[in-house]
Amino acid sequence: MTDFVPRMIFPDILAWLDEREIIVITGARQTGKTTLLYKLREHLTGRPVVYVNFEYSSQLESFTQSPIDFVSLQLADSGVTYFLFDEFQYVADAGKTLKLLFDTFSGRAKFIVTGSSSLEIQEIAGYLVGRAVFFELAPFSFAEFLSAKDVKLHRLWQKKHAELLAFLQRPTSSLETHWIFQEEMSQRFEEYVVYGGYPAVALSKPSLREQRLESLMDTYVEKDVIHFLRISDALGFKKLVRLLAVQVGNLLNFSSLQADAGLSYREVRRFVALLEQTFIVKLLRPYAANPATEIKKSPKVYFVDTGLRNSLVADFRPLELRPDKGAVVENVVCNQLLLGQRRDALRFWRTKQGAEVDFILTAPTQELIPIEVKFQMLSRPALPSGLQRFIKKYHPHKAVVLNRNLIARTTIESTDVLFFPLFFV
Repeated sequence: MTDFVPRMIFPDILAWLDEREIIVITGARQTGKTTLLYKLREHLTGRPVVYVNFEYSSQLESFTQSPIDFVSLQLADSGVTYFLFDEFQYVADAGKTLKLLFDTFSGRAKFIVTGSSSLEIQEIAGYLVGRAVFFELAPFSFAEFLSAKDVKLHRLWQKKHAELLAFLQRPTSSLETHWIFQEEMSQRFEEYVVYGGYPAVALSKPSLREQRLESLMDTYVEKDVIHFLRISDALGFKKLVRLLAVQVGNLLNFSSLQADAGLSYREVRRFVALLEQTFIVKLLRPYAANPATEIKKSPKVYFVDTGLRNSLVADFRPLELRPDKGAVVENVVCNQLLLGQRRDALRFWRTKQGAEVDFILTAPTQELIPIEVKFQMLSRPALPSGLQRFIKKYHPHKAVVLNRNLIARTTIESTDVLFFPLFFV
């Protein structure tokens, strides 16, 4: 594979290749799971490898008839044979089957499986406690996007991202307040926000991007929604997805969605859950230390990929022309903050009076780090009112204001506040 863009999770997967556990790789369609398996097969050159794609009915049928025979007849005479099972969600009783194979061929077969639905992954996880490790492959992160587009900008991202991590993880004594290539970085970021990080889109000719995104959504509806999830009301489902795209970054109102989509309340709840479980949307839950005064139930909705979201609202204009630019940039920041994090490590904060902070990052030490996103050029540090309210109420040690250009540091009520360009999250 000569066009493989290095993925952030690849080294982590390699670390488990010689361990006995099953490797399970999840993620939305067309995020590069098959390409990743091909790269693993290339890495395993010289060792016996069997690749199977269960989207092909003939392979699925052969495997389903007798999984034990399917594996045993393809084992090498000695050593470990690596079985790369692509789109394993099509296998009935997937978790039970994998457990059977693991227990039967332990020490002789290593199983690496991919899946496009967390519904089946949850079922697999229940059977494979202590037998599997799980990885989620998202669309390209901004760093991965830059590594494919511009080496110098990727190096700049690595340098500045390390500075941001240093602030989040430990006190820092110095901070470089100037950075170069601002215009170029801004242009690449806008390209990423508008068209997203699906590999086939990001690496495509500009003239084909919109068509590829539309095709991606059609494929998802056809293969996952109608065929795999067996949703009969595909039109109602599509309408709901478009309504969610309009509401990105906002609190979900299920009753309003029910009325606007012409669906029952139960259908809306089910469809939103399925969209989350098939890696199309993600729901961010509120942080509520004080349930009496803070919102504690309604989540905010974001899309796993902003290109797909922009396709749903048919808007690929430059950000400066768009009324939703703040929301889609916030969506990208959400995705970047969640890389390598548990979903519950990131929340948002909002009071019943309307004060809010975009994100609350729960550090491993249980420390709260409020993060506000302002897609603006700043000439000096200026604290948003919602962040001021949060600092006064909770007295966090650190806070971050992400913006378009300013690197600065100030102290508010003993809270160390960092102003930092949002490109480097």
